[in-house]
Amino acid sequence: MLTYSVILLLFAVYSYSQIDLNLTLSANEFYQSIQNSLIRLGYFNRPVSTVIYLSLVFSLSVIYLYFLKYGESFKKLKKLFIILIAVNILIGLISYPAYSHDLFNYMFDARIVTKYGLNPYQYRALDFPGDLWIRFMHWTHRTYPYGPLWIILTLPFSFLGFAKFIPTLFLFKLMFVFFYIGSILLIKKIRELNKENFWNAVVFYAFNPLILIETLISPHNESAMLFFMLMSFYYFYQKKNFILSIISVTASFAVKYTTVVLIPLYFIINIREDDKFLRYCLLMLLIPLIVLIFNREPYPWYFIPFIGISSLMESRLIKKLVLALSLGFVLRYAPFVYFGLTEPLKSKFIMNILLILPSGLYFLFILIKSKGIYRPSAKI
Repeated sequence: MLTYSVILLLFAVYSYSQIDLNLTLSANEFYQSIQNSLIRLGYFNRPVSTVIYLSLVFSLSVIYLYFLKYGESFKKLKKLFIILIAVNILIGLISYPAYSHDLFNYMFDARIVTKYGLNPYQYRALDFPGDLWIRFMHWTHRTYPYGPLWIILTLPFSFLGFAKFIPTLFLFKLMFVFFYIGSILLIKKIRELNKENFWNAVVFYAFNPLILIETLISPHNESAMLFFMLMSFYYFYQKKNFILSIISVTASFAVKYTTVVLIPLYFIINIREDDKFLRYCLLMLLIPLIVLIFNREPYPWYFIPFIGISSLMESRLIKKLVLALSLGFVLRYAPFVYFGLTEPLKSKFIMNILLILPSGLYFLFILIKSKGIYRPSAKI
């Protein structure tokens, strides 16, 4: 537990090496001395920064695989599990959202309503040139692109932040903690509905490095979309709550429109049992995923719902493939850490290589094993 906590704490400290140069969190001299040292590491000593990032990701991945192997042990170590989840949450709250500016966009979308009293579907961040927040934001040219429920969910946290950046940032992070905990509890409840052990499923989701980064450290609203999708699964498997399952999946795509493709599956009764329904959900979600990748690029947070769904499945093949892809998505940040924005073509090429590398090696291993080339040595 200590090793895991230390690695996560180092990840939290390292995240501040990626802070936007136009953002000052505190004028305190002690903080500034630490922050300037981290900025020199992240922006002006990129090779060392990349080695640190890869070392931290590798360490988290090894511990994650260890947790997966001995996931059933948490059945007897429930307090340890709760402490580890608490560590994840604490690290998420104190980390800087290093690998994406989306969190700042969520905050400003709500700010358009709570501070300026205007409609974010009609106004952009660029329409408020006097607002200091736009100095460190990206995508300031776009209007609000998400479903109506997402802006409604964020408004209370924006109001409570009283238009101050750091309190609002903390409150938005806290909101994502609720979705993280809620998804864990729903995975547990769904597995219990099917009279199956839930520990491996919960560990598969809760400690996945991609989940830690994309739902807690640098959170995205796919985690809220997943939460409502899992809620719809829970009611769907109850069989007597079809209406609630439809309401929940509607809430999911009212956060982000991706899950609208799942609606037809709820009306096909003969795929309700076992993994069949979940497999069809994975297949249907591939449609918007491919469209998003084609129109933009394979951002890691797009993969959040796939990890949530596969955690509920029995198929070891699917779980191992999802695990390999999630590792590839996390590795994909390494070229960005190394190159920054200086060599986008080279960076994106290496990103895509790293994305498919773990799953490619996994398929190669399966092929070698199926051909009988690899045989584990007999025990002496």
